[in-house]
This record gives sequence, C-alpha cells and structure tokens, in this order.
Amino acid sequence: MFSSKAFSEGLKSSLPIVACYLPVSFAFGSAAEGAQTGTLAAVFTSLFIYAGARQFALVGLLKDGVPILTAALITLGLNIRHFLYGPGLSRQTENFSLRARLVAAFGLTDEVFAVAFPRIGIMPPESRFWWFMGLEFGAYSCWIGGTLAGSISGELLLSHYSFLRPALSFALPALFLSLLLSMLNSSTRLAVIISLLLAAAFHWNGYSEIGIICAALIGPCIGIIGRRYQ
Repeated sequence: MFSSKAFSEGLKSSLPIVACYLPVSFAFGSAAEGAQTGTLAAVFTSLFIYAGARQFALVGLLKDGVPILTAALITLGLNIRHFLYGPGLSRQTENFSLRARLVAAFGLTDEVFAVAFPRIGIMPPESRFWWFMGLEFGAYSCWIGGTLAGSISGELLLSHYSFLRPALSFALPALFLSLLLSMLNSSTRLAVIISLLLAAAFHWNGYSEIGIICAALIGPCIGIIGRRYQ
C-alpha cells in the first residue's frame, strides 16, 4: 500500500544527492550537445541508461567514433560493481516483491546506495519500499531534468559564465566525498584510509586508473573483514 509519508521522507533524504546531481547532469547534457548527439539522445541516455559519470565516457567514446556496441559494452563493464549493491541491501529488502525489487534495482546508483545503506535498516519494514522509491525518484527526476536543461542551454550559459566549468566538473567528486564523510565511523575508517593511501601511491607514480581499481577492490574487502572481527 502506498505510503505518502514514507515517500516524502525518501524525497527529503534525496536532497543531498539532488544538490550535486543537478550540476553534474547539467554538465552531461552540455557535453552531449557538444558531441552533437542531440537533446533527444542525451535525454534518452539519462532515462534508460542512467549511469552517472559513465554516461560521459559513453558520449566520449561515441564522439571518437567507437562502434556503439563496443561503447555499450565498455559502459556496462564500468558499472559492473552495481551487482554488489543488491546483495548489500538484501536483508533490509526481504519483504519486497520481485516486481518491487526490479523497480528498485534500476535506480540503485552509487549515491542512492550510500544514502540508503545506513538508513533503510532502521525503518519499519512496511515503510522501506516507498521510502526507497522517494529517494530514487528524487535522484532520477533531477538527473533527467538536469540533462534536459544542460542539453538545451548548457553551452550558451557556459560561454557567458566560463567560471562555472570547474565547479561543474568538481560536483561529482564533492558528492562522493560528502557521502563518504557521512558514513565514516570506527568500522569503516581503516578501509577508507588504506584505500586513499593505495590510490594516492598509484597516482603519484603515474598509474591513477590502476590505483582506482585496486582501491575499489581492496578497500571493501578490508571493510568486510573488519566488520566480521569487530
């Protein structure tokens, strides 16, 4: 049964995501228009692929002439980590029907998972689905609206206010940092510190991409081991 209170609470919880999704999606719409994909294609990408930063990679690949199937497979590979998010929330969503799980899975982005993981477990089971829908709807609708606005007016706005470009490019890292700080506690501190040091060491030696991958793999493993032995 629909719960307007739970849905509204979910919308409120999505506000930190919305605050940073808006400039990033605006930047994506502008980048897609700059790559001459057209407004319809840009909005279609946000509607049905909804892959955040990976959409920038997709547009870049297509702009460089990479075949669309190859570009799609690369984008899918970049998002393979999302298969870990469902099991991470499985205990808290046991009362969801199969249809509800499929709907929820579509909107489960990095940021939605980061907000939902520490909160959904403390909610009454009957409120969880509609809270989750409110959270995802706020993020999803903002991403689509920002893409549309960026595609229509992004280049014109940025040509007059060029100082906005650095801010738009930093919006997504700022969002991840704010979510990380909100989840930082005694059980996650060691994993975070080791991940940062590992990524920094690779970056200083000119292997930033490898460092990101190693940190993304080793950090969660350390976090899981640490939680088991607490």
